[in-house]
Amino acid sequence: MSKPALVIFDLDNTILNGDSDYAMINYLVHTQALDESAGKQNQIFIEDYQRGELDFDAYTTFALSAYIGMTRTEINEYMRPFVTKVIEPMINTLALKIIHDHGDSGDTILLASATNELIVQPIAKRLDIQNVIGTQVKFINDKCTGEYIPPSALGEGKLQLVQQWMQKNNFDDFSGVTFYSDSINDLPLLEAVDFPKAVNPDAMLEKISLERGWEIIDLPIL
Repeated sequence: MSKPALVIFDLDNTILNGDSDYAMINYLVHTQALDESAGKQNQIFIEDYQRGELDFDAYTTFALSAYIGMTRTEINEYMRPFVTKVIEPMINTLALKIIHDHGDSGDTILLASATNELIVQPIAKRLDIQNVIGTQVKFINDKCTGEYIPPSALGEGKLQLVQQWMQKNNFDDFSGVTFYSDSINDLPLLEAVDFPKAVNPDAMLEKISLERGWEIIDLPIL
């Protein structure tokens, strides 16, 4: 019996119509867990990300600041209504169909997102995806420190974390591996796999995809 193929999905602007990390900060501002200045700073960071120029350390310090001193249980209390009220309407049903089609074909699905694991894990649960990579968050005595555990799941870091996951799960190399992403930030992993798929790509990724003959998938925002 042949081994299942590995299919990797980015999350933000690939499965979701938007960015979950960005949406979470805005949600915390809306619920007054953070003040209005956080919303303005959030906009600056998302624009840096879209240009492929994000200072990840600075952003992570900012994004995790709301959870410092909280337990995972307390953080999950924030995440439950966030996933229901904010993330649920962001799920692209056509992207969800692609995931389900791969699952029905017996493929192994891996969600790999630069967003921190506190957000990615509950979203993965909603999507019924068992294998998850997100930027890991440091806890001491079950309290969030506001720091992440290197490497981040952005760029080269995502590639490294995926390779680590593959080694633990008996995938020897990237032969036959597919990766769906929208972002130039995922270029290292897109270049590593056999089947890179650019989903509603940003301008820089679209240019590279056209030059290299990578498949471009234009999903309506549904």
